[in-house]
Amino acid sequence: MGELSSPRDRDRVGVVVPYDFALDREMWRWVPEPVTLNVTRTPFVATPADAAQARLISDPAMVRQAARDVLTPGPAVVAYSCTSGSFVGGVAGEAALRDAVLAAGAPAAVTTAGSLVAACAELGVTRLAVATPYVDDLTGLLADFLAGSGVDTVARHGLGLLGHIWTTTPEQVAAAVRAADHPDAQAVFVSCTNLPTYDAIAVLERELGKPVLTANQVTMWAALRAAGHSAVGPGQTLVDSPSVPPLLRVVDTAAPGRTEPGPAVLDPAVLATAAEPGPAPLLKVRVGLPDESGALARLTAAVAEVGGNILSLSVHGRDAGTVVDEMLVGGGVTADRLSRVIRRRLRGSGPDTVQVTPADPHELVDGPTRALDLVAAARGRDGLFDGLAALLHADEVGTGPVAAGTHVLELTAPAGPPVLAARDWAPFTVTERARGEAFLRAGAATPPPRSTVLLPGGAELAAEPASGEETAELDVLLRTCLAGAPAVDWTAADLAGLLAPVAGPALLLRTAAGDLVGVAALLGTDTGVPEPVVVLHPCLRGAGVGRWLRGRLGSGVAA
Repeated sequence: MGELSSPRDRDRVGVVVPYDFALDREMWRWVPEPVTLNVTRTPFVATPADAAQARLISDPAMVRQAARDVLTPGPAVVAYSCTSGSFVGGVAGEAALRDAVLAAGAPAAVTTAGSLVAACAELGVTRLAVATPYVDDLTGLLADFLAGSGVDTVARHGLGLLGHIWTTTPEQVAAAVRAADHPDAQAVFVSCTNLPTYDAIAVLERELGKPVLTANQVTMWAALRAAGHSAVGPGQTLVDSPSVPPLLRVVDTAAPGRTEPGPAVLDPAVLATAAEPGPAPLLKVRVGLPDESGALARLTAAVAEVGGNILSLSVHGRDAGTVVDEMLVGGGVTADRLSRVIRRRLRGSGPDTVQVTPADPHELVDGPTRALDLVAAARGRDGLFDGLAALLHADEVGTGPVAAGTHVLELTAPAGPPVLAARDWAPFTVTERARGEAFLRAGAATPPPRSTVLLPGGAELAAEPASGEETAELDVLLRTCLAGAPAVDWTAADLAGLLAPVAGPALLLRTAAGDLVGVAALLGTDTGVPEPVVVLHPCLRGAGVGRWLRGRLGSGVAA
């Protein structure tokens, strides 16, 4: 047909389905505005739904004619939408069907089985569990096709149906998926375009913690992508794209007790939801990554894919081969959506691989301001516990038992029993553990004891233990005290020894302005009895300060 005649051609998808296809409305649910499906059927054949039927309805000549019949509206792509018909002939048979559609004049061609293989490649899936409505031999042919396409079938479950597959309920489909799932499977595939699956996919993915692919889903995903569009399916790993509104949301109007569905109607909530976007959330993302080149790039690409903005990022070691990346992400993306896309990019489905939770906007406050806020909190009535709760965004901090079902972080305290932090909204991370224990250490560090003395003129002096870092100040004081005396040399080690003798730290005497004006220390002697030594600034001599300072040496600096 050559080049497409107008942009509107991109909004049409041709679909060839078997004569017994009964779920037209289900197929439409993946279609975004303004795409139209132009559907045609293959001729009727009187045979059970087995491998023989699959071969009849996938005859390349028949499919070529059906594809030609649907070309008049000018679709951008034609999809052969039948799972068994596209896998029954193996990999070569699937390719022959695409060739038949292209030979009819279609600009592009996809099949259900080929779309499944493409979806597995997109998600990085090489191990699949399959749930089918088929008898065992037909289910086995699906496994053979997948093996030929590089995908292992690690588990399978078939319903053994030979007809009226479209009457299977979503509940029966969900039960089949659960029966088929296996710990080694990276995803589960539901075969047959005549099974209702749209409403079950998101629920099953949350339950199983892995992608659930279905026949109509992968077909619409591949066909729409070939036409330059994205399929829609909230909560579905493969196609979830909340920024693209669905053309139709189906509301089941069946009366209680009816087995046949009522007419499809447009759900007004679709328009309401689209018209009332909520505020962009702030999310905290914690991801366990292998410590290897490219891992962080895959993570940031996943955030970019859903339109998220990384507002802060920190990387922390967890063990020998893993790091934890912690990000704050803003933008119009939900936690579920972001979690699914990151899992897909990183090919991880474990519960601890990705954690996305609402974040406190206060976490964006700059570091110095945040530190001052925490100091203020730690000085409140409950001291350290209030500060620790603010630091960790914890619901409760203490040393006693916490409520069942909450996430608990046990922190080692410098003294006393462990401190427990608890919250409902998210597990704690290794980063938060490090912050919490550092906070406890800082809080437990008591200020040095201090004592003061008033001079006759009203000036106040304060004595406190030396830290050992005051050698430069001590050098100045000694030179002032010895001014005019014969020159005496001393080393930095001599000064350090005076500040921190064996008997305990020296006492430093300072003015209100912080100037060092005296030092007292108990220095060792040959007799083993420490001898008090006091050095005072000349301006303090005769004021009784030396005697007072010497008295402080015997009992620390307690007043």
